[in-house]
Amino acid sequence: MEHLLRPSYTETYDEETLLWLTKEFARIEGEFYLDHAGATLYADSQIRRIGEDLAGSLYANPHSAAGNLTSEVVERTRYRILDFFNASSEEYSLIFTSGATASLKIVAEAFDFGESGQFVYLDNNHTSVLGMRDVVGNNGAHLKCLRFHEAFETFQNGKRIADVTESSSNSLFVYPAQCNFSGFKYPLQWIQDTHDGSLNSVTEGLSKWYVLLDAAGFVGTSVLDLSLYKPDFVVLSFYKMFGLPTGIGALIVKKSCENVMEKVYYGGGTVNVALSTENFHVKRENLHERFEDGTLSFLSIIALQHGLDIYKKIPLPQISSHVFHLAKYLHHSLLTLHHCNGKPLAKIYVDTDYEDITTQGGTLSFNVLRPNGGYVGYMEVLHMAALFKIHLRTGCFCNPGGCQRHLNLSTLEVLGNYDAGYKCGGSKDIIDGKPTGAVRVSFGYSSSFKDVEMLLLMIKKCFLAGPAVAKLPEGWISKRNQGNFGMQGSIKIEGSKVMRNTRLILPNALVSTNGPERIAKLGRDTSTQNDDNEKNNTDGSNPSRTLVLSKLCIYPIKSCGAFAIADSWDLTEKGLAYDREWMIVNSSGICVTQKQEVKLCLIKPTVCRRRNVLRLDYPGMLGVEVPLDYSEEEVINGEMCRSRVCGHRVQGVDCGGEVSDWLSLAFGKELRLIRQSTSGVNGRGREELSFSSQAQFLMVNGASVEWLVDRIPEDSDCDKDGVLERFRGNMVVVGARAFEEETWTQIRIGEEVFKVMGPCTRCQMVCIDQQTGLKTIEPLRLLAEEFHGKMKFGIYLTRKNSTSGKLKIGDHVTCM
Repeated sequence: MEHLLRPSYTETYDEETLLWLTKEFARIEGEFYLDHAGATLYADSQIRRIGEDLAGSLYANPHSAAGNLTSEVVERTRYRILDFFNASSEEYSLIFTSGATASLKIVAEAFDFGESGQFVYLDNNHTSVLGMRDVVGNNGAHLKCLRFHEAFETFQNGKRIADVTESSSNSLFVYPAQCNFSGFKYPLQWIQDTHDGSLNSVTEGLSKWYVLLDAAGFVGTSVLDLSLYKPDFVVLSFYKMFGLPTGIGALIVKKSCENVMEKVYYGGGTVNVALSTENFHVKRENLHERFEDGTLSFLSIIALQHGLDIYKKIPLPQISSHVFHLAKYLHHSLLTLHHCNGKPLAKIYVDTDYEDITTQGGTLSFNVLRPNGGYVGYMEVLHMAALFKIHLRTGCFCNPGGCQRHLNLSTLEVLGNYDAGYKCGGSKDIIDGKPTGAVRVSFGYSSSFKDVEMLLLMIKKCFLAGPAVAKLPEGWISKRNQGNFGMQGSIKIEGSKVMRNTRLILPNALVSTNGPERIAKLGRDTSTQNDDNEKNNTDGSNPSRTLVLSKLCIYPIKSCGAFAIADSWDLTEKGLAYDREWMIVNSSGICVTQKQEVKLCLIKPTVCRRRNVLRLDYPGMLGVEVPLDYSEEEVINGEMCRSRVCGHRVQGVDCGGEVSDWLSLAFGKELRLIRQSTSGVNGRGREELSFSSQAQFLMVNGASVEWLVDRIPEDSDCDKDGVLERFRGNMVVVGARAFEEETWTQIRIGEEVFKVMGPCTRCQMVCIDQQTGLKTIEPLRLLAEEFHGKMKFGIYLTRKNSTSGKLKIGDHVTCM
């Protein structure tokens, strides 16, 4: 087992292929993409060839004329895809769809189950397969879910009854070629076993059996030879194979199954004749013509041929070996990585021991563990990964059955989690100390060993306690020797060669540098008392303490620098005057924040009331100014812009070409500045808000910041003097105890009364040094560690009245 304790990697690509990949994906230099099961990346040459093809050709509607260029290319692409899967056009037909989900829907709606047919599916199927159940149930099918181990036992022990030609029922078995949760490759032999009647042992009576193979997550990195394995239906999604185009998939159907496919609805191009005055039509004889309703997405189909060319450059068996060895190295590295106290750093969800390419694909799911054995929430891992420019997937990956089995959650626990706030795609990652999902890493043909190195670096740097300890988890060897990995039996392990030298390039944001001296300080008050043993140790009613508003800031442009108030500032119905009144949008009209452009923090706005302008400054450039006020006539006649802030639609007025050119020059891309319209509705039913995210005001307790700063490691590259600015609060209060603000429900500042709306949930933006734009791991890592993954800091406030008012630095603060 020594090679497991010292994992090594052998490069499967030759130098020519590696050089080609470097050129093709130069656009993502410094990014580490690990979500190929979600969508693989398209190559630069693929885009160029698609563009050249479209620019140099005339592609008309394929229904316009028989034998036109479009029809010819579409049909050539159809047969090229069949050839790719070694499927004879005499035996199989290919129906173009909008994706794998649409293909599944076609089968669900059209399959004829006869008198008492069965719909049998694995618990490990994608959500889109589960969605077939109600449809087939309405068509008279009986439903049967096979659990993971039950399926293996059934096919191992089931009796083959091949001669069922006289049966009046048709049954359908649906299973994935590869699990999108663990990367486990299911036996393709099950196809023939099902045809031979093996599943009759788990259903009532005899039936003719058909197989639907969900190959969407399999065929991009593994060979599917339909001359050897002959499922009746195969569903595909092409963006999972080669990135582009999206919105196009296929259903490959064995022609012998035409008699069990009942088409009801028909669209344009799928009938030979139809009458409008009578309910009469005749559908086309050809299977794919009968099911391809309306005009095909013909330009997308034409683009497929340029994606298929990828597999000419890199043969699929080589891609399969490449992703497998990357996943194997990552698995063995995480498996043996332990905290200094000997506790494992990760819990890996596996069905194999990652030693056999025939049973394991290039996917790995896991959760990170703390030194005490507790789970790190996957949202915390996601935020940390973003700091390192790592792209991965978290949650249950639209595989609720696989997620439930691997996380060992009972049905009652899953339903309890839902009642507690969990939902698919949500951020509720830990409930009652147990994870609701996992972190998934998946490799594609363009993945590199640098991707794995950076992921391991992030995990060690952010979550490893003390020097790493390399050892195998307790019980792992016995589990492996018993063959307790997906019912596959024990597998012989062979050592791998030493990896060739690979240079790892760290993101610039994670390299410690000496930035300019920070000018904004915490503003500590000598009366502030830190209590290291208790954070919430008061109800705020102690009259001997004096709480004071020590700092006041506005952020005129959302996600840009702060404007510090020197004395006092006006309050409006939306909050502090001019706070988040403007925002920057890209060419698509989408709001740009520091999550996408960290250097936005270097834009320093200055509100010049005497000159009635907002001045913007950026390092190395002359400043630019925009007016503070505008008239309703300008709003009506000006260019209106719509964008989204935290998922809500907002409306604003374009601030003109001069500032747009200034922003575009500073950031090297087309950007525009828009200001909230005084007459526009923000689409949230909350017109009192500006472009802020959650509430009118964000308050930070200075004592809580000090408490946090004191715990930042001395060797951290996080500048402690600049921590306060990272939390981007409007108000800073001193004189309270650390985290006392968590108990407040209402506060008074001077003469103004505010309602506490709740805590502010933090993301990776707090890791951006607001004076330099550099990223550091702290303080997000520390926040998550100290508060067990609950990354909340500061409180949101809403003013209790909408009349004009004023806040002044030095105002007394009373909490209730």
